Amino acid sequence: MNDHLRTFTARRQSWFGLKLPVKTALAQPALHPLLRTIAPRIRGLKIGRLPAPIELTEIRGRAGGADFILVEPFRCEIAKEFYWGRGRRTEPEDAFALDLMVALSADADVFLDIGAYTGVFTMAVLAANEHVRAHVFEIIPAVVAGVEKNVERNGFNSRVTVHPTGVGSPDTWMKVPIGDGGSALPSFYSSDMRFDSDAEVRFTSLDALLPEVLAEASERDPQLHAGEGVPDVSNRGEAPRVTVKIDVEGGENDVFAHGQDFLAALHPDILCEVLDDRAKPRELMGHLGEHGYRYYLVGEDRLYARTTIRPDPRLRDWLFTLKSPDQMRAAGYPVD
Repeated sequence: MNDHLRTFTARRQSWFGLKLPVKTALAQPALHPLLRTIAPRIRGLKIGRLPAPIELTEIRGRAGGADFILVEPFRCEIAKEFYWGRGRRTEPEDAFALDLMVALSADADVFLDIGAYTGVFTMAVLAANEHVRAHVFEIIPAVVAGVEKNVERNGFNSRVTVHPTGVGSPDTWMKVPIGDGGSALPSFYSSDMRFDSDAEVRFTSLDALLPEVLAEASERDPQLHAGEGVPDVSNRGEAPRVTVKIDVEGGENDVFAHGQDFLAALHPDILCEVLDDRAKPRELMGHLGEHGYRYYLVGEDRLYARTTIRPDPRLRDWLFTLKSPDQMRAAGYPVD
């Protein structure tokens, strides 16, 4: 199979080699006072796609009432949004999804960020909840380095484990690009792409993470630990609170297919990207339905309760949770 970076799609995404020089020109500091004044007034322009000033080393973000830092906004696709959004993500549905994950994780013991990119969800969740620990999973070496820089800058080293691995079908390997070239850190690579590269990453399964998550949660609450080995969570009242964010560019069915024990034991609240052109909703509902999950499409400022998963061409994120619409409303979440 051809190297994805040599395909027409990848070349078009880089504007056939022109994207970096154009971006560098627009990122010159002298232009930005004018750009920040004019760009938000241009109808139809997605300002979050414009580059941040090349000299800017970090930007402050805010979600769920807590502040955090993202570094290198010139290269980080998410950090530059906080520059243009003045501390918030520029698309309302993305800002709402981030606030939603922070709120759902307010009493969590462990947060899993699968397909983390540079870790914006982890930074926001940990900034708002001083007790939660996070596990971050990312497959591109340069992006992993970006996560580590954000973890270090926010002082979260003791609370975050960064895994340079994928989550999906266990014990498989994938060649990946280093990711240190181009106009930005790549944010759209998936496990079904192929690359000519010397770098390889291993995939683990969600089920394989269960003993580690349970053992880690038991350190915070010794009552979770039932003797040696994996804690017994057959009683849901004794299970740790776990939240999960999944953004794997269409690979979510592999994550859930090899995570059935994890879902059965912990029933985590899950924020998951479901892409209109890649999703397999029938299979996805098969993985989730038997565990009692309900489906909510994440909108610009509210959740839309759905009985089935039908990918939306514009709204990408879904919340999967055991909570009913009435329970969500009672907890303060806007639900239609």
